[in-house]
Amino acid sequence: MIIPGNITLQLFVPLFVLLLFSLSCSDMPGRKPFAFGREKEILVICDETVWEKSENDLRKKLEVPVHAVRWEPIFEIAHLEAQNLGKYQGWDKIVLIESLEHMQLLPEVVGDSMLKKISEEKGLYFNQVDVWARNQRVAGLAAPTDDLLYPLIKVHGDRIFQGFLRQLEVREAERMYHSGKNVALADSLLQNCGFSIVLPEVYEKIRADSLPENEMLFVQLDPVRSIFITWQENPPPQETSQPALAAYRDSRLTKLYPGMLTVPERVDTSTVSAGGIDRLRVYGVWENRVEISGGVYISQIIESPKQNRRYYMDCLLFCPDSKKNKYRYIFQLDHIMDSFALPENARPDKGTS
Repeated sequence: MIIPGNITLQLFVPLFVLLLFSLSCSDMPGRKPFAFGREKEILVICDETVWEKSENDLRKKLEVPVHAVRWEPIFEIAHLEAQNLGKYQGWDKIVLIESLEHMQLLPEVVGDSMLKKISEEKGLYFNQVDVWARNQRVAGLAAPTDDLLYPLIKVHGDRIFQGFLRQLEVREAERMYHSGKNVALADSLLQNCGFSIVLPEVYEKIRADSLPENEMLFVQLDPVRSIFITWQENPPPQETSQPALAAYRDSRLTKLYPGMLTVPERVDTSTVSAGGIDRLRVYGVWENRVEISGGVYISQIIESPKQNRRYYMDCLLFCPDSKKNKYRYIFQLDHIMDSFALPENARPDKGTS
């Protein structure tokens, strides 16, 4: 196709201007770069003496484990001295621990009014965002002297951990639907099956001829996540012992995952409420001794007296990579299941908040 010269020029000029504008926005003088980092790693910036005396307490407070196939920390900490900050200045998760007698970075992180407050008190906790980079969180502890820093770790360590955990959850809630919400599926399920659930578009429905009409499976790879949904008409009373719940799960998934077994002693239950519906949440571990593999699962059992049904949703995670943060995927799967709705409260266009 030949485009006349004057039209080509008319098209080229706006595109060129747009390109220049986008470049100027990303590299604008004084504009902070985006933060970077590893999924699990928190940098703890303090001098060597403070680190030696506080490392054990910091690990207890910040390396809180999640129950995966084995216990794994949600976050892992690494030590860095202030003078070596350099290229790590843009790290997304930082804990700064400094006293006024040996401070190096405090003036860059907190204002003069807070420095004055620190000098007047025995110590305090602070939480700052976008200090050296956008989407960065710098939490920390400050005191007039080094000796006053150590008690602060025990007092505020949980608070620091919860701040980073909330940061992770907010980011996951924002990006888990980047591919879009499958509203068409939610509408179809509501009309044809009597319930809805809002899945990200990246989940693909597995069309297995062996599946009955009241069973469906959706899968996403890297890492492997699957969502199985079924329901039972006129259900008998539900047994909730560990062996009963493990057997209940196995009886529904054995055809889909031959060789997979649910570990009864790792079954953990809790009652959760989302979208006006009470749910029995089951969390545990599965293993396949033939393939020498294993992972975690999260299920929800929902009773619907109006429909005379029991719904069962099972989310499986297979993520053997120890560098990946398992908690983020567990959070995503919980979030998806919480979007399950019955006709009286279904809002598929909204999803979950």
